Amino acid sequence: MDIILPEIVSLGIYNSQFAKRNKPVTKNRKTTMFEIEIPIEKGGVSFINSDQMAIAPNMIICAKPGQMRHTRFPFKCYYIHMIINKGFLYDSLMDVPNYIKTEKYDKYLSIFERMCKYYETSLDNDEIFLHSLILELIYTLVSESEKIIFRENIKSNNYRTLEKAMNYIKNNITSNLSLENVSSHAGFSPIHFHNMFKASTGQTLREYVEDIRIKKAVNMLVTTDYTLTKIAYECGFSSQSYFSYAFKRKMKTAPREYAKNIFKKYDAEQ
Repeated sequence: MDIILPEIVSLGIYNSQFAKRNKPVTKNRKTTMFEIEIPIEKGGVSFINSDQMAIAPNMIICAKPGQMRHTRFPFKCYYIHMIINKGFLYDSLMDVPNYIKTEKYDKYLSIFERMCKYYETSLDNDEIFLHSLILELIYTLVSESEKIIFRENIKSNNYRTLEKAMNYIKNNITSNLSLENVSSHAGFSPIHFHNMFKASTGQTLREYVEDIRIKKAVNMLVTTDYTLTKIAYECGFSSQSYFSYAFKRKMKTAPREYAKNIFKKYDAEQ
């Protein structure tokens, strides 16, 4: 593995309030190095090539050599600008998305704070520790981005399968929509389908099916005079009692009480 340590060009805190007074936006420019930034405060908008994202302290910005970028202020961040021209670290960073909505903000913040602490010293031991922090930053960034890319690939590659399964669910709402039945219809094993469905939708199949059934029940409660038993049957619930339980768990109120509140609100608006 070819590990070439980066050349640090600059490292610190950037604050547009002081750096670019009375200017609302930076000039569009072509980057010549890696520019990794972590916002400290909510601010303006970052633009990299055709991508853009509102600046907030839950994201990492990773601009790469050769990209066009500019920023709409305000913008306050920790940053490191560094040169890596080849090798494993270069290849890894080139694959990182321009923007990552991170779940590890505190970890990144800690790394940047420590990097800034050791950047200004000229001690050999501090320089060694600084480079260890840079490697930790790159490792964390690459690891998190690989997970994001993996999830996006799952969503993209299985879109048609999921669309087929979801249409089947909506068109067969009163049928047995168990994991075994739906996965068989989609042409996958139950375990593979469960993992794919959860990764792509953020829900288990059971949670998704129940949401669809409750949405249909909500519509029937306010547009028909069906009994709860009839609604439960038409929406695919196993019994009226389970329907009432599932509805209250999801909507925070009993079915008939929900319908009364809707009617009261409608009458008040007339």
